[in-house]
Amino acid sequence: MRNQNIVPYVYVNQYINISLPSYSSLNAVGGWIYITGGSKGIIVYRQSFDQFSAYDRHCTYNANDPCGKASVDSTNSFVECSCDGSQYQLYDGLVIQGPALYSLKPYQTTFDPLTNQLHIFN
Repeated sequence: MRNQNIVPYVYVNQYINISLPSYSSLNAVGGWIYITGGSKGIIVYRQSFDQFSAYDRHCTYNANDPCGKASVDSTNSFVECSCDGSQYQLYDGLVIQGPALYSLKPYQTTFDPLTNQLHIFN
């Protein structure tokens, strides 16, 4: 069996101001963006007015494979790993379809609506 849970720990402590044009997709519930950071980049998704999810783009099945980078599909419905076809929920990174057994690695988030600052950290 392949080792599925080897997403390396990378220190994350980022602030983004969602008022900036480069983050405008996050102004609506259901919006998402890619940002740099983590192991292979981070997907940030707006779940509600003041709740966001953030998780690493590092695929969790056969995590040592260099092509294992998760991307949002063309319909903005789910996240998929091109190497193995595993699918994850865009909302929270949980597995929809294997072979992956582990969710995408989550990061913590806090949002300050007064300043529009989103803090992403581990």
